[in-house]
Amino acid sequence: MQQKRITRDDLLGKSQETLVDLIINLTSIIHQKDEEIRQKDEENKRLKEARRLQLATQYVPSTEQMGYLFEELELLDEVLKTEVEETLKVEVSAHVREVRKRSNACTAPSDTPVVDVYHEKDAPATLVKDEITYDRVEDKIIDKLAIIPRRYVVERNHYPQYRARDVEAPKLIIGLGGAANIGGSPSLVANTIVSKFDDHLPLYRQEEIFKREGIFLTRQKLANWVITYYEHLLPFASFFKRQLYESNLISKDETSVQVLNVKGPDGKPSKNGFMYITVGETYDPDTRSTRTLVNLDYIQGRSRDVLFEDINKYKYDGYLMSDGLAGYLAYPKEKHGVCWVHAVRKFKTILKENPKNLQAAKVVALVSKLFTIEQELRTHLHEGSLDPQGFLTLRREKSQSIIDSVYEEVDGFRSDFTPNGAMGKAISYLDTYKPYLNVYLDVLEATPSTNNCERIAKAFATGRKNWLFSETVDGADASAFFYSLVETAKFSKIDPLDYVEAICTYGIYAKSEDDWMSLLPDRIDLTALYERRAKLTSAKADPAREKPYHFVGHTK
Repeated sequence: MQQKRITRDDLLGKSQETLVDLIINLTSIIHQKDEEIRQKDEENKRLKEARRLQLATQYVPSTEQMGYLFEELELLDEVLKTEVEETLKVEVSAHVREVRKRSNACTAPSDTPVVDVYHEKDAPATLVKDEITYDRVEDKIIDKLAIIPRRYVVERNHYPQYRARDVEAPKLIIGLGGAANIGGSPSLVANTIVSKFDDHLPLYRQEEIFKREGIFLTRQKLANWVITYYEHLLPFASFFKRQLYESNLISKDETSVQVLNVKGPDGKPSKNGFMYITVGETYDPDTRSTRTLVNLDYIQGRSRDVLFEDINKYKYDGYLMSDGLAGYLAYPKEKHGVCWVHAVRKFKTILKENPKNLQAAKVVALVSKLFTIEQELRTHLHEGSLDPQGFLTLRREKSQSIIDSVYEEVDGFRSDFTPNGAMGKAISYLDTYKPYLNVYLDVLEATPSTNNCERIAKAFATGRKNWLFSETVDGADASAFFYSLVETAKFSKIDPLDYVEAICTYGIYAKSEDDWMSLLPDRIDLTALYERRAKLTSAKADPAREKPYHFVGHTK
């Protein structure tokens, strides 16, 4: 029922006491409304701040699978350590990352050079303090790690020269296949490459570091030297890739990269460029080790023709591991394995949103056992307590039953979910790739995942945030080749700087298959490189030199 509006005449007829009560009531109502408005304003501010923080959260590219790289399947804690109870009363505990315990704050190899620094070495034999006499005893010794700023030396190269006889205009011939024309020493260029691709220092920052250390060296010059070395190493690069496609197993993945000179339909730099990652692995039973070669290529697009270009070119018919990208499904099914980390990523996403989802927890817990089995048996393989055939037999015996249990578990609850929901899509992925998920059991080099490729993609993505793009396709190709060497060295437990410097030093002279073979990570001998470095450390300044050096060509 609508209330009657109070008029002026109504108020004039009221007593003073009634009017005072009315004013007090209205004032109270106004204060109450003001408080409600203030609370609403504060709530709006909180919502805006929450939204701002949400937008400020670091972006993780889904294509990099940055959140799914760990074999430990870190979404679970206690669920992965114990059997999942069948009473349906088990709850997934919250994810808690344990603090890594460190016994020492800093370590260094035992052969690290030592220099003695004496503090107050002229201190007296006795000391009097507060009327107490102290006799000097043995020194208190504390070791500290020190660093010496980078030292530069002039590498004075001597190249044999020959002058033709009996010619009016004698022709000068320079030996060593034109190596004298390569700008930049191998050590400097290797340092530039490793600083960029392993330490993620773009060339403009390296230029600033050189300047701070008294060296004028532009990033344009550094880039030119890197590409020049790449051009001289093209024969080795071709051999390197050919060797990779002779591996028993290859794994593939890709991560985006932008090249400014490659334009899209709108005339802007194309966003369809990728670094194509291929990892080739071959196990050697004599050394009980796996030779791993890494190759990156710049590609445009991820069509089936592009993905299979090198597979067809090198006639590769071995086993392939992938992340399940549709373009790879053309590869023979019996030799195409798909990564289990990708197979359960949708279940893990469900767990992130709802840690109490027991169905997803059971699936992920079962899959985690595949990685535990893999780690244990592969340790025995490399220790020699299992031979290759014993490893394959035992792994299949233990792992196939786990894979069967995963699908039995899914069959038990698939009818409870709609196909278009999150759980329905997770189940559908498992069903689609079922023929591919146990292929790895046939391959000695294969594991349940493509984590080797994923780690490389992650490392490249980290660096890409610093250098952002390449200027030209040649620059992208050179970057891909040297990044391949860096990652290959890391898999081979070789210092990337040692390996890249050795390739730059000796690879430009390599001409034959035997020469190139000796540069592969499982064959290379770094003794000569270390001797070369030792010679550099003993360098002394030219006492007759007064002017600064300008590295523009030959000295004499």
